[in-house]
Amino acid sequence: MTGIENAQHDLSDATFSIETAIELLSCIDHDDPQPVEELNRVISTLQEIKAELTQSFDKLRVVQEHFNI
Repeated sequence: MTGIENAQHDLSDATFSIETAIELLSCIDHDDPQPVEELNRVISTLQEIKAELTQSFDKLRVVQEHFNI
């Protein structure tokens, strides 16, 4: 595997882990609105990170195609 392929693999693993965390946190039910608001912020942050990881993965694919690796 090339360095780019290794990086793509790591980004894919990280994305999967964050997706799992988002799913698990989304299933938590709380009666107290304050923790739910904090939880929603955490989930939102994780979703943003996941989107950035996906963009990075796609950019690496473009770089890989450019160099025909």
